[in-house]
Amino acid sequence: MKIDIDNLGAKKRGGKKLTLTIAIVIIGVLAIAAWLIFFKTSDVQTRYITAPIEKRDLKVSVQATGNLEPLRTVTVGIEVSGTLKEVLVDYNDPVKAGQVLARLDTTKLESSLNSSRAQLKVSQANLRSNEVAANEALLQLNRLKQIFESTKGDYPSQKDMDSAQAAYDRAASSLVASKAQLEQAKAEVATGEENLRKATTFSPIDGVVLTREVDVGQTVAASMQTPTLFTIAEDLRHMRVIVAVDEADVGDVREGQPVTFTVNAYPNREFSGTVLQVRLGSQISSGVVTYNTVVLADNFEGLLRPGMTAQASIVTKQSLGALVAPNAAFRFSPPVQRNASFMSMRPASAPRTPRSAGDRLFILDENGAPKMVKVKKGDSDGVVSAIEESNLAEGDLVVVGVQTVEK
Repeated sequence: MKIDIDNLGAKKRGGKKLTLTIAIVIIGVLAIAAWLIFFKTSDVQTRYITAPIEKRDLKVSVQATGNLEPLRTVTVGIEVSGTLKEVLVDYNDPVKAGQVLARLDTTKLESSLNSSRAQLKVSQANLRSNEVAANEALLQLNRLKQIFESTKGDYPSQKDMDSAQAAYDRAASSLVASKAQLEQAKAEVATGEENLRKATTFSPIDGVVLTREVDVGQTVAASMQTPTLFTIAEDLRHMRVIVAVDEADVGDVREGQPVTFTVNAYPNREFSGTVLQVRLGSQISSGVVTYNTVVLADNFEGLLRPGMTAQASIVTKQSLGALVAPNAAFRFSPPVQRNASFMSMRPASAPRTPRSAGDRLFILDENGAPKMVKVKKGDSDGVVSAIEESNLAEGDLVVVGVQTVEK
């Protein structure tokens, strides 16, 4: 077999040329892509967004949600059973302490009281009868004793003496029993009079009726527990808001701190109050721990109602005339910029950024590039933060963002 060496060499040379051509094409494509990516950026202009440093009052607050309640609510019930004959107040009615709210039909109670009074008279009569009998028995016993002593025991007989003594003892026991029956009769009369008094329900406080649970003709049974007839709020001119403060914020909440809150009924109206109490007991719901905090609020206009949902803001810190900058300025970092050196990247002004982004701000230098300024960040209200230590002044512009636009 004969191999054509010349043809074989030609084929190898042709393959090398093809590989070289493909490599040149790939390099060209990569070069164009690199130019588009890195050198085309010269057509993009970077603009920095700035905001002025301001001097103003800074309030740090804790947000919480809760519900409005009267300062004092009294549940009015009834201690005796019966049928309601009169209901004299309705929802929202103002009431005074001692005012009659409702009355039961007292027919049965009056009948029971009359029976107790009659039994009292019987007991009194029995007592008088037993007193007379006891006195007679005592006189008879004393008379026999005198005769017995004067006859030196000859008359009457010992048997007669024992009978007289027994008669007196029985009369004395009946007297004691009649006295006890009399006390029992008096107690039954007092109970009947008290039940008759309790058949009329009075308001224990000055206030307003929040709820009415009964109507005329309804039967109430005071067997195991006292039935509720009305709920009365003492004074709606002053209300309290029970808000749930998150465990992460409760350490900053103190008694006496000012509070502002809104309710859904008046979304554009802001109400004010004061922290009255931070309760120690916790509430756990869906794994979230909160602490009930009581806020005292005035309600002289009568706009607030029990049960309304309130979104409260508790002011925990205040700084008057503080130097502040937007929080966006503390979060800003200069963008990465590519230069003409292939695959080389650096920040626009190449500043060394501190580890904590909150302890520096950026201003624009004479060339319009970001320049880092060290500061000490203070309290924040979520929108702006105080600047406690810095060479910056009110009106200085700090960078809050960046915008790129094509030339």
